[in-house]
Amino acid sequence: MSENKHWSAIKERGSEGGIQILVFIYKVFGKVLFQICLFPVMLYFYLTGKIARDAAIGYWTQLEETRGSYKSNIIQKHFHAYKMFITFGLLIVDKFDAWLGKIKVGDIEVMHQNCVKSLMSSGGVVILSSHLGNMELCRAIFSTGEKKKKLNVITYNQHAPSFNNFLKKVNPEAAINFVHINNFGPSDTIFLKQKIEEGEAVVIFADRTSVANPNSVQFAPFLSKPAPFAIGPFALATIMECPVFFMTCLKDSKQGRYQAHVEEFAMPTKVPRKERQAHYQAMIERYAARLEHYCLKEPYQWNNFFDFWRANESSNDNKSNNKQNKVGVS
Repeated sequence: MSENKHWSAIKERGSEGGIQILVFIYKVFGKVLFQICLFPVMLYFYLTGKIARDAAIGYWTQLEETRGSYKSNIIQKHFHAYKMFITFGLLIVDKFDAWLGKIKVGDIEVMHQNCVKSLMSSGGVVILSSHLGNMELCRAIFSTGEKKKKLNVITYNQHAPSFNNFLKKVNPEAAINFVHINNFGPSDTIFLKQKIEEGEAVVIFADRTSVANPNSVQFAPFLSKPAPFAIGPFALATIMECPVFFMTCLKDSKQGRYQAHVEEFAMPTKVPRKERQAHYQAMIERYAARLEHYCLKEPYQWNNFFDFWRANESSNDNKSNNKQNKVGVS
């Protein structure tokens, strides 16, 4: 790829007004007309967004290499990449419905029931998720039943203010607390620790590198190529001394129904300082493997439209950075 900007340096495209117009069309005229309007809108973003377009094609190239299947020509790759844009647009509408509370727990097929029961009964937990699928829909799972659990979702607010601001206007009483962190510090750790002690869940999207410390990464195999993963989410999960789960919510491409996948990821453990980097590396490699598994399951639902592998870096360049103990959460 020709450009290797850090994901936080890529300016958000679109506006809150544009989002409102699309949602208005969906609410008033229905999904069919919305989809008709969505195609030219996403085509515009596809044709004018070189960084996102190249990133989608690069992702699809790695996906096919991992599958070991037929390799698409350039026209076919553009088709797959554009379909990723369309899928992303449709996911936005589902996010909107989830925020309004229109999507109930009965609308989601909850996989791995034993893991879900463990998550809901474990008190405070850390949930490692990703920008794959539609994690926002899982709020329905946490807001029903006897053992409700409040979600605290760590976000980088400066990167995507339009959609987050719009959601706040739509339903300010929703049971999700966005924790906007730009420069993670000790006070943030204390705040999140309190949330854990109160029996709440802290959700971390661990598939993006830190904004404050972009080079504080360790590399792990992901879709047949080493990719940088931030140390911060895994260091934070360890510091919280609570059960850690992996969770993602994907729309089954055959049935058209969302499926929430929950897996037990790690149990609380005290790690000696000299063993921490090896411990984080093991966690990162496991996370990357699970993320790859679900990417292969529903490849079009990948929502990281930037150079995920950051071709301008190498694992050798970052060995010194791996020695840092700063916690950077994106």
